[in-house]
Amino acid sequence: MIAQLRVFQTLLFLLAAVPCGIPFRYAPNPVFPSELAALVLAVLMVLTAAALPSYKKSSPPYASLIWFGLAAVIALQMLVMPVLYWSDRTEPILYALTAAFSVWALARARDHFGSMQLAPFFAWGLLAGAIFNSAISVQQVIELIQNGPRLIFGHLGQKNLYGHYLTWGLAAAAWLAAEKELPRTWFWPVAMWLALAIAWSSSRSPFMYAGAWLVFGGLSAWLGKDSVRRFGGYLVACAVLIIVMQFVAPWVNEALQSLLHAKNEVPTGLDRLDSNGARRLVEWHKAWLTFLAHPWLGIGWGAYPSQSIALQINPAFAIVTESVLFTHAHNSLLNIMAETGLAGAIVMAGGISWMFIALLKREHDPVKIFGASMVIVSVLHSLVEYPLWYYHLMGPFALALFFMRSDAPRMLEIPNLAVRATLGSYGVAALATAVFGGLLYIQIYPIMEPSTKPTENASRIKTLQGLKQNPLIDFYADFALSNYIVASKVDMSWKLQILDRLNQVRPYPTQLSDQAIMEALRGNTGKAHSLMRQAAFAYPESLEYYKEAISEFKEPEVRALLKEVDDAEVLFGKKK
Repeated sequence: MIAQLRVFQTLLFLLAAVPCGIPFRYAPNPVFPSELAALVLAVLMVLTAAALPSYKKSSPPYASLIWFGLAAVIALQMLVMPVLYWSDRTEPILYALTAAFSVWALARARDHFGSMQLAPFFAWGLLAGAIFNSAISVQQVIELIQNGPRLIFGHLGQKNLYGHYLTWGLAAAAWLAAEKELPRTWFWPVAMWLALAIAWSSSRSPFMYAGAWLVFGGLSAWLGKDSVRRFGGYLVACAVLIIVMQFVAPWVNEALQSLLHAKNEVPTGLDRLDSNGARRLVEWHKAWLTFLAHPWLGIGWGAYPSQSIALQINPAFAIVTESVLFTHAHNSLLNIMAETGLAGAIVMAGGISWMFIALLKREHDPVKIFGASMVIVSVLHSLVEYPLWYYHLMGPFALALFFMRSDAPRMLEIPNLAVRATLGSYGVAALATAVFGGLLYIQIYPIMEPSTKPTENASRIKTLQGLKQNPLIDFYADFALSNYIVASKVDMSWKLQILDRLNQVRPYPTQLSDQAIMEALRGNTGKAHSLMRQAAFAYPESLEYYKEAISEFKEPEVRALLKEVDDAEVLFGKKK
């Protein structure tokens, strides 16, 4: 049993620390190495739990039922809705099931060893990962001061995810200090450094985290006992430090500028408070309209991007320009409502709300309060973005939910042998899928873009044609094939078959304009004009590209597409 405990402790530490520190970024999904690492570590937890002996029945905890429910909703969509790309279903189901089973695995470990044998290793992993990423960001800060604008994000690849993860690390430091595992003399410099690093991220979300922690930490300090009271005090101190360091960071910047003989500023979240967030409001509105049109089961998982582009032709939306594809509504609740309707919203929003009810019981459980401090950060961030769409954040979040509420419904009790068989079977299947998925990714990323050699491109296209039959990677294979497509009358049916499917899922500017031109060549003028209008109104920075692409054709039906581009130029004030 000691061996299994050490394995669990190690896996918890690694899951919290390692995936968010992986620097590798490969197309088409730059964070795939981080997500794969987190998934494999979670699956190893499941396999370890399957080896734990037990002689009584047990139930999956409430914290796992949320993820089982989400997987069930997506599976139901597969039965009643068209599936354009199976990978848009298999991957979220795999993530949801792995989250569910890893939580169930942690529940079995808790039953055997107790929470206080497990939670500290999770916290140390978060703290180690946060310190590592903040150390990586020092070079990024120096580069910014010396060479001008760049983002500060450690190895997470995005400033808001970086701020989120560092805030988790700050909560871990506070909890470890409250449990007297981290000496007080170390807590204060660590907390001040992480708060400064959060300020340098220029993320605005930490102001929300700090406000919530002031309230939650204050209540914990007031109502709690012993280590819960200490943790509440430390959490309030962390919240204050997050805010104070927004004002201290400019002084540190000035010192670094003087030392480096450079004058470029490192913006903080405070500097960006008045930044324009109007496009987020537009996406929220579009997600709400989508939900109203499809209230019960939504438009399908992963289908919001195409809906966003389709609605962007509304001038009231289009005038708020940001020439990128919004693959998400930037509000996780609204996105869930749009893509999965009431069914998914009840499962996720209702499930997480049910978890928070546990806080109403005045149990002085330090692990529960630590988990809640993490969950608060993720829920608040999810109101303005989608951090939990990445498994290297979703995986730890699922475990934090369990730490916050670890009970289980008695009505679902299952014999121990069946539990172990279920965990073991899923663990083996998921691990095999992860390995296979990794091999597929290694195969596809070098051929995402065409080479300069026609014979080599022919070989790549043949490989991609084979890969698009695989339910783990069919979307990425089609997306890669679209990079080999040139709008023309040659092989038009094959090209349109690829582009039509892609643009029903994630419509990017080149793919939209290529399909519009070829639909016009084929005589589908109505569809062609609709696609070009979407492209022009959603991607105003590509208007000149569209004009050049259309001008390469003499056919009047193609030239007629210039009207959609002209309308967009008039709307955006670019008409000369």
